[in-house]
Amino acid sequence: MNRFLLATFSISLLLSCSSNKEESDPIFRKLEMNQTGISFENQLVESDSLNYFTYAYIYMGGGVSAGDINNDGLIDLFFTGNMVPNKLYLNKGNMTFEDISESAGISGDDRWYTGTTMADVNHDGLLDIYCSVGGRYGIKENQLFINNGDNTFTEKAEAYGLADPGNSVQATFFDYDLDGDLDMYLTNYPPTRFDAPNSFYYFKQQYPKPLETDKLYRNDGDGFTDVTKEAGLVTFGLSLSATVGDLNKDGWPDIYVSNDFSTPDYLFVNNQDGTFSEVVRQVTKNTAFYGMGADIADFNNDEMLDILQVDMTANVNRRSKANMASMNPDLFWSTVNSGFHYQYMQNSLQLNNGLLYDSLPDFSNISRLAGVSSTDWSWGPLFADLDNDGWKDIFISNGTRREINNRDFFLNWEKEGRPMDNLLERSQTIPSEPIDNFVFRNNQDLTFSQMNETWGISFEGFSNGSVYADLDNDG
Repeated sequence: MNRFLLATFSISLLLSCSSNKEESDPIFRKLEMNQTGISFENQLVESDSLNYFTYAYIYMGGGVSAGDINNDGLIDLFFTGNMVPNKLYLNKGNMTFEDISESAGISGDDRWYTGTTMADVNHDGLLDIYCSVGGRYGIKENQLFINNGDNTFTEKAEAYGLADPGNSVQATFFDYDLDGDLDMYLTNYPPTRFDAPNSFYYFKQQYPKPLETDKLYRNDGDGFTDVTKEAGLVTFGLSLSATVGDLNKDGWPDIYVSNDFSTPDYLFVNNQDGTFSEVVRQVTKNTAFYGMGADIADFNNDEMLDILQVDMTANVNRRSKANMASMNPDLFWSTVNSGFHYQYMQNSLQLNNGLLYDSLPDFSNISRLAGVSSTDWSWGPLFADLDNDGWKDIFISNGTRREINNRDFFLNWEKEGRPMDNLLERSQTIPSEPIDNFVFRNNQDLTFSQMNETWGISFEGFSNGSVYADLDNDG
C-alpha cells in the first residue's frame, strides 16, 4: 500500500509516494507548491511585545489534519495558523488542491490556533473540523466547524458545549464509553514558567484548577458534557498530546497523555464504567522528560499496542553539547522523590509485554535498543507502514525556529544579569538552525534504520504538525 506523507513546518511540504522497481530507488519525491497548489506558511511575526522572552511558547507551531470533507473519495487537507489564516485545501485529484478556506468559512479569526482534528462530531456522515486555541492573549475558546455538506462550515463550538477556554494543544475524538458516538479528550498546556521548581508542579498536581486540567467531554447526542471530574481525570500537566488505544486488550480504549517538563505522563486505563485509573508508574519503568507528541500502534506485529513518545535530545554530538539540558542529579531525584516518575531526556518506545496483575499492561522502554532514542527537537511522531511491507515504520517531525536551549546564548545572558531590555533584538540573536525530520524503517526485529536519504524524505526546516494519508488513491 503506497502512501503519501505530509509534514508542516514554516511552509508546507508535500511528499508523494511512487512505485519503484529497484530497491535502491527513493519511494518518495517532493512536490513543489506550483504543482500541488498548497502554499500554506505558518509565518510568525515577532515584535517587542511578542517574542520568546514575552511568550515562551511562541515556537510550538500549528497543526494539520486530513480527511474527505465532501465525500468525493479524495482526502482533503486543513492547516491551522498561529498568526495567519487557517487553510482548507480541497483535493481535486492528481495531487492538486484548491484553496477553499474563505468560501468554506473556515479561515478563522485572530485566535492563536494550535492543533486540529477532523471527526464526524454530530454523526451525520460528514467530517467536521475542531480547532484548538492557545496564545498569550486574546480569545481562547476553541472552535468547532460543523460541515454543512456543501463545502461550507458553520462554527458551533458553544452550541455543542466544546468552546473550551483553556490553553489547548490537541483534541482526540474517540468513543470512550462504547455508546456509538465520538467523545473528546482535550489536552491543555497551562502557561507555566520554564524554571518552575518541582514544588510548584507538586502543588499544582495536588490542587489542579478547572481551567488548567485536560478535559473529557462526553457526547450526549445533542451536545457534549464536561465529565472530567466524574471520570477521575482532573489533573495538572503541561500536556502536548493524547493518543488512544486499547492497551490492555479488554475492548475498551485507554488514553496516554504526554506531558512536558517535570509533570509525569499519564496512562489512563478505562474502567468500563465511565471512569479511568492512572497507572503510568505501575506499567512503565520510565518515560521521556520533555514529553512532546506520542502515537500508539502495534509496531512488532504481536497483536499488542505499543507507545512511541518523542523528546528533545539531539542525535549528533555538536548539537547535543550546544543544546544540552542541565545534568543535575539533585533535580532528578527531587523529581522522583516528589512522587513523579523516572523521566529521562530521550524518546521512549514502550514495548507492550502483555498483561500484569489486575489486567494491566507491562511496558519496557526499548528506544535505545531500537535506535530511535534521539531525534533532536521532535514534535509529531507517526507510526505508518511507509514501504508497504506490513510493518509500522516511524516518521518524526522535527525542529524549532530558535534554539531556546542553546547553552552559550543563555549563559552569556545570565552573565549580563538577564537584562529585559531590547527583547525583540535579543530574541533574534538566539541561534536558529533548520534540521531534518526523521524517517525510520522497521527492521522487523525490534530495531529501526534511518531512511531519510534512501527513501527521498529529506528536507531541512522547522516541522511541527504532521499527518499521513493516501492523497492520490493509489493504495
